[in-house]
Amino acid sequence: MEYRDGVVRRVAWEVPHAAGRSLGVDAARRLARVMGSAEGLTEAGVTRIANRISPRVADQNPRLVKIPPEWAATDIAVRRQGLRWRLDLRDNLQAVLYYAGRYEPAVTRFLRAELKPDDVVLDIGANIGLHSLGAARQLRELGGGKVIAFEPAADSLDKLRAAAELNGLADLITLVPVALGERKYKAALHADSRYDPADSGVRSLQADGEVVQDVPVIRLDDWVREQALDRVDVVKLDVEGSEAAALAGATRTLIRFLPRAVLVEDKNPALRRRLHTALDELGYRSTGATFDHNTLFRPDRTDREVLRRHSLR
Repeated sequence: MEYRDGVVRRVAWEVPHAAGRSLGVDAARRLARVMGSAEGLTEAGVTRIANRISPRVADQNPRLVKIPPEWAATDIAVRRQGLRWRLDLRDNLQAVLYYAGRYEPAVTRFLRAELKPDDVVLDIGANIGLHSLGAARQLRELGGGKVIAFEPAADSLDKLRAAAELNGLADLITLVPVALGERKYKAALHADSRYDPADSGVRSLQADGEVVQDVPVIRLDDWVREQALDRVDVVKLDVEGSEAAALAGATRTLIRFLPRAVLVEDKNPALRRRLHTALDELGYRSTGATFDHNTLFRPDRTDREVLRRHSLR
């Protein structure tokens, strides 16, 4: 989809560019933040901000005024979504959060409505903890619960840990520095060649860019058994194309605990059939609801065949 600016919006977004030429990058960035926060009040506006930033889609939106990478600060303090952060604007996720004031607002809204007291939430592919921290804050307001954040990238995990401490939520979040898959092994975490290597949100085990670090891959079922976890209520899974592999290593957990909500990134048409089939075989049905490219699945508690297979294990 092509995004474009009309005359009024184009003139408005040229103001930060003019300020940058006359007053410098800091002035440009501050003005763009004001512009972006106004535009980001709507979900469509958040998407537009993401398209203003992303180098991958720049050529697809020639009539959209861009936020150039030269404006990126590597450590900038802000308050966003009621939480305090220190952001690296070379990362698209963090840049969208900075300029638009929100990131994946539909997912945030879903979690806020879904969570209940004492819930155990798995945030698989937690990145800097945007949803982990939001869920932890919600659980604290509800009286308690636990967020378990799986994130293999050391720099993202450091930001998550720092933000949890900064916001007084560290006691509600367990950090697990691994990737999840269908077997245990060591893997290379790659950057995406279309983005800055510091862009943590697009790194993956399949990407074509430089190796960022070697990471351990484990099965969720093994981790749950070793930790003697006794419940899972909500799962959010976003691991840049490795969702089906992560599910293959989580079959016992999903069948045993029947989390009432499994929210899975579902934006790649080439992987969609495999992903939906994997969840269907585990007794989870798509609700048809999608939140920022994440599809919601609920367990079919009447699926006797799934229950029968589980009883034989």
